[in-house]
Amino acid sequence: MPVIFLLIFAVIILVALLGEIAIALTLSALFVAGFFGGSLMLVGLTWVYLRHIYNVLLGGHTPKEPLPRAHEDPAHLCYHGGPAWTDLRTVVGTTWRVCALWALALLPHMVLYLLVVLAYQVVMWACVGFLRGLDTALLCMRRVRMVCPHCFRHLPYPAYRCLCGRRHNTIRPGRRGLVRRLCLCDRAMPTLLLLGSADLSGLCPHCCEHLEHRPGKSRELLLVLFGATGAGKTRLMNGLYLALAQAVEHGPRRCVTVMGAQARRWLDRADTLLDPARRTTPTLPGHRVRGATVRVEDGRDALLLQLYDAAGESFARSETVGGLTYLGQAHTFLLVVDPLAIDPVWHCLSKEQKERLLPERSVGHHPQIFYERVQEELERQYAMGARTTRRARLAVVVTRGDLLPGTPVAPEGDLERWAADTLGLANLLRSARCHFGWVRVFVTSAVVEADGRAHPSLWELARWVLAQDRGTISTILDASTTREGVP
Repeated sequence: MPVIFLLIFAVIILVALLGEIAIALTLSALFVAGFFGGSLMLVGLTWVYLRHIYNVLLGGHTPKEPLPRAHEDPAHLCYHGGPAWTDLRTVVGTTWRVCALWALALLPHMVLYLLVVLAYQVVMWACVGFLRGLDTALLCMRRVRMVCPHCFRHLPYPAYRCLCGRRHNTIRPGRRGLVRRLCLCDRAMPTLLLLGSADLSGLCPHCCEHLEHRPGKSRELLLVLFGATGAGKTRLMNGLYLALAQAVEHGPRRCVTVMGAQARRWLDRADTLLDPARRTTPTLPGHRVRGATVRVEDGRDALLLQLYDAAGESFARSETVGGLTYLGQAHTFLLVVDPLAIDPVWHCLSKEQKERLLPERSVGHHPQIFYERVQEELERQYAMGARTTRRARLAVVVTRGDLLPGTPVAPEGDLERWAADTLGLANLLRSARCHFGWVRVFVTSAVVEADGRAHPSLWELARWVLAQDRGTISTILDASTTREGVP
């Protein structure tokens, strides 16, 4: 009995031991099979996932790009401007539809893809911000401030028209391009002024007029002429242009270019218009005022000079002066005064002198009236931009200087004292010194001399006009007048 009992006990012990080993072997086999099976399944899912990525990114299965909306620019989206997110959504959505709940095993892959897209977006939009900031900084460093010569509004950035005729309003780095953008016609366009966007066909984003002077490439100086009808504003504008055109004749890398067909009609015949024997037709009232733009170049330096000559009637009433919105964009003003139109001056002349000078005399209000209208409107427009007229310059330009010698009112000595005492402009000059940062009196003769050269007084006035510019352009007249012997 003890022997049988021992045998039974040994069998029980052996079965127990073999059962545990069997269970262990079975579990190990199941674990190995599950590991390899799961690995194969994960490899298969990953292959499906990567194939979807390849098809979307490289295989031509990219979702169709939506057309720009009516208020958007007609250009293709850059990859960071939307397609990157669209591709991510397409890959995830397609993988989920094919793999169903098994796609949960690919969550780490999808999170990694998401992180890559996020990193790409951060880098690209940082580049967009950097390029925009660099472009803005360069405009500030070069003192470029753009103004439309048609509607007189400040241009933060021009609009541009592609050669296919499509208009692009915001061509700066952004969703539709970094350094270049593709128009819907697949023509590349630069997105920065420093990369050449100023050479494109520019448009004013406010009035849609064509900007022939290529704004953003050079500094701009607005010069406003105002005064009575017939005071000589048009002749003076042509005289300033002629002085500049003659000043650049001595420099091999210097030139003066009139920008725009209308400006060429006004200025291209300046030497003929300034013939002393010729009378100038006054600017007709009611015509829309536009700036005549002149591009002055000295090597790599350039300046855009916008000259504004409105009809004298525009300055006679407050309601018409209010429509001249270019006043608030300018910092240099020329009050053109015809001394013969001032009654006390006219009464000082002899009968013979009056008969001789009567055809040259203009009829209008006292210069004080025009000055007050413009000064009040200028204060109003400057206040809207949180600026002050103390940063502006005013030149009181007395015309007909070639007709005054030999008369009791001929200029002599200190011109400011002469203008105050002889012409009766003391109150005007006193007010101007209170409101403007720089005030000066000039006596000009808007005529050409016998050799065809502009009168020296025009050179002196042009020097003062350009003195506000701190580039090499301001030295053009200095070097030229010294060479020509002009004081």
